Amino acid sequence: MRVVTYNIQYGKGRDGRYDIDRVADVLVGADIVGLQEVEAYWERSGNIHQVERIAERLGGYHAVYGATVDIDKRLDGRHVRRQFGNAILSRWPIITTRTFLFPKLTPLTAHAIQRGVTEATIETPLGLIRVYSSHFSHLCDEERLLHAELTLDVHRRAQSDGPVSAGGHPDTSWLEEPPPPVPAEAILMGDLNLTPDSPVYELLVGPTSHMYGRLNPPGCFCDAWVAAGHAETEGDTIYRDWDGKTGKRIDYIMVTPGLRAKVASAEVLRDADASDHQPVAVTFRD
Repeated sequence: MRVVTYNIQYGKGRDGRYDIDRVADVLVGADIVGLQEVEAYWERSGNIHQVERIAERLGGYHAVYGATVDIDKRLDGRHVRRQFGNAILSRWPIITTRTFLFPKLTPLTAHAIQRGVTEATIETPLGLIRVYSSHFSHLCDEERLLHAELTLDVHRRAQSDGPVSAGGHPDTSWLEEPPPPVPAEAILMGDLNLTPDSPVYELLVGPTSHMYGRLNPPGCFCDAWVAAGHAETEGDTIYRDWDGKTGKRIDYIMVTPGLRAKVASAEVLRDADASDHQPVAVTFRD
């Protein structure tokens, strides 16, 4: 199973040109994809629904769109929703989905947007898995900590909260197709806007011990990049001025401890030029 995360910068590539088909071409061969900065009906990207276009281009993929910015727009005499947010695409059906909005700081001196985390429950060859696509704040660790805390809370409460619709009801139409039980295993991926030396990274994956290294306690995630044998400090995903030298790792695929042993490999797709970020791909063994 091949999983890819990609902040697509609404289809704007390194050359400054908008081309959503070029984004889709990068994703060919992935089984599950988490996207960030994907939009619908913006003038800058051609007034198209980018999630629908990518799914169509890949052919036969299931998709959910977790718009965190959602504004009415008049286009060619009709009303559409000008949206921006996260998406998840899957070769297999997406059984349920939810989107959770993060707390939002609104500084007077910086651009700020509503952000969130989108969840999809997918029946995979590894079993039923919750998959999350998220985009943490670019502003400061203080706001990113709020986003990480909410993400962990959603993850830890998932099973006790139960499925999106549960329990008996006198109106039997509610029970037409009961959703499956909430799985314990999860994958979190996205542009988290943090580096491994950040306190936010430590909150997500656990503290370090001088004897044992990163501890990964229950309720936290494991960094799939590290599980695949790489160092936390390697694997830059965004570069300054495209020099390929001065970069940092801010895009991640993380897994619950039960999936750690299933991680076979991880790579940064360095040749992709459809965005200002590099995609991260993780392959899982059955």
